[in-house]
Amino acid sequence: MKRVDERPKPLVYYTHWVPDEGPALLRPHCRVVICPTDHPPSENEIATQAGDAFALCFSVCDRVSASLLERCPSLKVISSYARGSDNVDVEAATRLGIWVATIDTAMTDSVADMAWALLLSLARKVIPGDRIVRHGWFTGWEPRPAAMGSRVSGRTLGIVGMGQVGRAVARRASGFGMRVLCTQPDRLTPAQEDAVGARWVTRPELLAQSDFIVLCSPLTEDTFHQIGEAELHVIKPSAMVVNVSRGSEVDEEAAARALNEGRLAGYATDVFEMEDWPAAGPIARPVRSVPASLVANRDRTVLTPHISTAVEEVRVQIALAQAGAVLDVLEGRRPAGAVNEPLGRGTR
Repeated sequence: MKRVDERPKPLVYYTHWVPDEGPALLRPHCRVVICPTDHPPSENEIATQAGDAFALCFSVCDRVSASLLERCPSLKVISSYARGSDNVDVEAATRLGIWVATIDTAMTDSVADMAWALLLSLARKVIPGDRIVRHGWFTGWEPRPAAMGSRVSGRTLGIVGMGQVGRAVARRASGFGMRVLCTQPDRLTPAQEDAVGARWVTRPELLAQSDFIVLCSPLTEDTFHQIGEAELHVIKPSAMVVNVSRGSEVDEEAAARALNEGRLAGYATDVFEMEDWPAAGPIARPVRSVPASLVANRDRTVLTPHISTAVEEVRVQIALAQAGAVLDVLEGRRPAGAVNEPLGRGTR
């Protein structure tokens, strides 16, 4: 008589809503529990629900601290619903033998598309133009319209961070005939630069020469407030900044001052400082809202609510990738999108 394996399935706990394609991939192998609330669970709530979990699936809304990881002794992998790992204590996870996996490629094109949507909307005054029509102020073509924009084609585009998103943004620039500059600590090879039509320069050179600056870098200690008061005095007053990385890479208060003083022509962002967790310290976020001075500058800003991956097909791909990383570890493989090498586990 064939024996039935009565061992309980390993638990996978989701801190967030997710398209069902992800959990469906896991259910034949795991017990899946999804947080039922719309708001992110607290650390205590996560520890209570995932105390004996094999895997924790989390989002950018969660802070995965060392104390949380230590309260979940059965964890073997934490899998993100996003690209970055700035809200995770990766060092603690590595020490505790836990894989940390992020989304590798599923969101690249969606984020690059959003960067261009923001850039074009900002440069061509799409939002102010829309407001003019909706308020009934439009009476026909004008020789000197209120929504006078800036040329995009043939200008200089500077990209900070040439990972997958940065390269995708650069490739799209070719259709606009732009000169593309790029910078990051690890320079691309000449072949890689040629493939996307970009030329590496130093960061000060990029800031000084670019008409449009797009931030595509991960949030680290080095990139925190990389666009701040000092940099905003180097950037051309006619230049515009677009942020699709993390909100804290721009000092929002400094950007608002530069916009109001005419030292920056425009700022468009899909991410905000209020979303980011401090690298260490208290659980509370350091910034609780978008600065009123930034929100009030309606004509020189485009502000969107972190929707760069808010495309139905993309969210499904992300859910499948997040679940796939859990399956990788369950089946003894190195998870796709791994950002660490857990102690005592090797690469498997």
